Amino acid sequence: MSIRKYIINRVDGISLDEYLPKRKNLKIIIKCSNCGLIRQSNSYDVLTKNSTLCKSCIQKKKWEDNIDFKNKIIEQRNNKEYKLNMSISIKKSEKYKRSRYKVDNAIKKYWENVRGCKFEDIEDIWYVYRRTVYKMTEKNYRKYKNVINPDNLPRGRGKYHIDHKYSVLEGFKNNIPPYIISHCNNLQMLTEFDNISKDFKCDISKERLFKEVFAHGSGN
Repeated sequence: MSIRKYIINRVDGISLDEYLPKRKNLKIIIKCSNCGLIRQSNSYDVLTKNSTLCKSCIQKKKWEDNIDFKNKIIEQRNNKEYKLNMSISIKKSEKYKRSRYKVDNAIKKYWENVRGCKFEDIEDIWYVYRRTVYKMTEKNYRKYKNVINPDNLPRGRGKYHIDHKYSVLEGFKNNIPPYIISHCNNLQMLTEFDNISKDFKCDISKERLFKEVFAHGSGN
């Protein structure tokens, strides 16, 4: 199959009449010979594989042509252990979504009732605040890991999470700067279950937070 007729143009603007080298950094616009999807790729992948198929059509072809692969997937999906793991993952995902929904609604209600403005007006500020706190938290964790996690507890799904004793939500509602909420003395290790169960509740008061942060230096 001639793939040249499916290559629409080069992103760098050079004519297709010129030599087309195989390079991963040479971007081209190409049309899928099966479904007609126009996408960006690179000359190395297209010319080496001698195929214009997009990722969806490649997977479809793989599924249709490879009987063993198809049977393996079907067998896997009918496996009891696989179904159990998928069920657990879906429940965890739904629980996380409910938790996030609960947090966002708490902010929405607070701002409309107390601050007198709509949540949409401060939604971007909340996003930036939360993102800033999490970035500074990771930075402080790496710097003060021996203080926050002296037992070197494993982090990740199903393991331990970094928790903010005084929650990020309450910090946002009370205009507390991110560097205070992400301070090493406001961080602790909790199991995933305990952290999700805690939700946005606080383990310490605002007064205790400021006392612990400013009594031991900035920690940033």
